[in-house]
Amino acid sequence: MQYITLGGTGLTVSRLCIGSLTVSPVQANLPPERAAEVLAYAFSKGIRFTDTAQYYENYPLIRRALELYGGDDVVISTKTYAYTREMAIEAVEQARRELNRDVIDIFMLHEQESYETLRGHREALEYLFECKARGIIRAVGASMHHIAAVRGVIELHRRGIPLDVIHPIFNRSGYGIADGTIAQMQAAVADAYALGIGTFAMKVLGGGHLFRDAAAAFDFALDQPYIDAVAVGMQSEEEIDANIAYFDSRSFPLEADAVLRKKTRHLHIEDYCEGCGACVRRCAQGALAVTDGHAVVSAEKCVLCGYCSRVCPLFAIKVL
Repeated sequence: MQYITLGGTGLTVSRLCIGSLTVSPVQANLPPERAAEVLAYAFSKGIRFTDTAQYYENYPLIRRALELYGGDDVVISTKTYAYTREMAIEAVEQARRELNRDVIDIFMLHEQESYETLRGHREALEYLFECKARGIIRAVGASMHHIAAVRGVIELHRRGIPLDVIHPIFNRSGYGIADGTIAQMQAAVADAYALGIGTFAMKVLGGGHLFRDAAAAFDFALDQPYIDAVAVGMQSEEEIDANIAYFDSRSFPLEADAVLRKKTRHLHIEDYCEGCGACVRRCAQGALAVTDGHAVVSAEKCVLCGYCSRVCPLFAIKVL
């Protein structure tokens, strides 16, 4: 496994980051011990970087995975929707308590959209910087599906408020980018990287749209000099082994390639959906609509984040 320093943070991370959402209640909802085993297996195989969020409600899974792994060298990045100081305090303390870690490696604002959105989260951001000064957070950042948010981070840097890390949606077809093209996202991320901001990409497989040509999708991200690491959701030891092999050698083992090409994922909406529209309002991609009293999904727009499932009052939405 190749390791790299994430921007100017001083944090050493594996270039392959395991996204923990995939095994968690918002998506696959694996039994807790099984989910922890998958994550621990990834750590034991050399993946020493994982991404999570307060929204995922999976800190106990990661804590258990770290116990099974038995090491303390895994870099954890988490995110929060907090926008007030009080909400940020709660988010940081929850992460420290439930992960059983005094220090959180990376703490980010979740799903930022623009410079104005970042300004709207100023109280929370200021508290995260306070925590960094106190040594209980090592790096502060933001995740985004919007090019304007990357540009917003650059503007903050220009104004003397430098974030350490960005976590943008980034894939060769531009799936999920909310406000432009992949070329525009590339330019923005390259500009951020030039300022010393660490970058790790999400949704490089386009929420599953690019899964059948994963090699080309991975190559696109790995070949960019301004992408430090790549977060990939994985649900099994077979996926972990296959992806590690690709990151190490730029080729999939033949047997793994055959298995992975058969794998499909989709957003499933149960027949008992009542069409309340909560999922439609939650979806940042505009992938959901209510038709004839039932939620329907546009597979072309859906990035399989599963965030909509959290707001469904009937628990009628799943990523399968």
